[in-house]
Amino acid sequence: MTFSPPSKQRIAYLDQAAATYQNQLDGSPAAEYLKKRGLSPDSARSFRLGYVANPLSGHERYAGLLAIPYLNRQGTVAIRYRCIADHDCKTIEKHTKYTREPGDDAKVFNILTLTLPVNRIAVCEGEIDTMTAWQAGIPAIGVAGAQNWKPIFNRLIRGYSEVVTLADGDEAGLKLADTIREKNEHATTRQMPTGADVNDYYRESGASALLEMAGF
Repeated sequence: MTFSPPSKQRIAYLDQAAATYQNQLDGSPAAEYLKKRGLSPDSARSFRLGYVANPLSGHERYAGLLAIPYLNRQGTVAIRYRCIADHDCKTIEKHTKYTREPGDDAKVFNILTLTLPVNRIAVCEGEIDTMTAWQAGIPAIGVAGAQNWKPIFNRLIRGYSEVVTLADGDEAGLKLADTIREKNEHATTRQMPTGADVNDYYRESGASALLEMAGF
């Protein structure tokens, strides 16, 4: 399986969208949501998080959502949108928690981590957990669920002494870890307590405890 990078025109458009929504974050419901999730304003700026208050043309469907850009050295290569309403998204017909733009395929989140001079990295399930781990001081990348870990991603994590999957505290949470370990002998797993994910554990126990749990 191969991936075609977005065109320069596409990256320029996504850069514009990311900048527009980042400028709409302060004072928005998304800013309050991020605060509740324990993500600092500095982290929000670093990851260029945004809020779709006034959508660009064609983005009307994303109104009211948190905008999460996927960034690499070229710029913004994708934006994923998250519902931040206080409801169970699974109970609403034709509604999903996360939304991709049409034609967007699975990508590694926070891929710039792979440019750092480190011997060990972590892999998280989901952007919020990835940003949480990063904020705690863990060099982390993420994917949007076990089904989005593609065989080509295994090439990206070769060369590290250890790749630690920070798994959610349930059986489903081990799926990503098992998928990675199947093809990578240097991969290990650290599972969060029952019913918790990385963000839950960070908010409950703090950064130092997460670092210790993750082995960093």
